[in-house]
Order: sequence, then structure tokens, then C-alpha cells
Amino acid sequence: MPVLVVSPSTQQLAARLLQRAAELRALLQQHAGAAVGASDNPPDVLDFKDVAAEDRQAIIDEATLAHATAELHQIVAALRRVEDGSYGECQDCGEPIDERRLFAMPATPFCTACQAIHERPPMPRR
Repeated sequence: MPVLVVSPSTQQLAARLLQRAAELRALLQQHAGAAVGASDNPPDVLDFKDVAAEDRQAIIDEATLAHATAELHQIVAALRRVEDGSYGECQDCGEPIDERRLFAMPATPFCTACQAIHERPPMPRR
């Protein structure tokens, strides 16, 4: 089995990815534990403001968890690329991703040009 040699910057970025993955897992586990305990003691009396505040907080929590889950999936994919030696290569064009971009967004799978294509809204059909 060949030994994969990674650059010091890739090692540093992989460490950052592992740290962030641990943070996200802790957040998701904390929320899962809080969700279980929340239904144990419902309040006796709720007024309209309490219900509205709880609804608003539930929407914020849902968005936060969706974002955390998506980011964790991106990090896991980036760590797989580190393992297979393709980390730092654009998943679309195969060109190297600028190191400054990787340090800003370590889980990014695309170079700046390909990311711009992914973010471009679809052309309307006529």
C-alpha cells in the first residue's frame, strides 16, 4: 500500500477540518439531547408571546442544525479527499485550488471559477 505524503499546509488544514467536525458533532449532539429533555416538562400556561418566541426559536434552531449538518457533510468529504490525495484539486476542473481559498474555506471542493458557475442562477427557459 503506497504511503500518502501530504504537505504541511494540507496537514494544518486537515487538523482544522477535524477540529471543526468535532465542534459540529458536539453542537448536533447537544441539540439532540436538548430536544429529548424539552418535552419532559411543558409549561403550565403559555401566552401568545411565549408561543411566538418558541416558534421563532424553533425556526432558528432548525436553520442552524441544517447548516451544521451540511457543513459537516462538506468536511467529511474534504477529509476523504485528504485521505485519497485529491484534496486541494477542484472537483470540477481538476485544477489546484488557490491555497488562500483553502485557508479561508478548508472544506471547499471547487476553485473560485467553478464555484462561481455553481452559484450562478439557472437561465430561465423560454
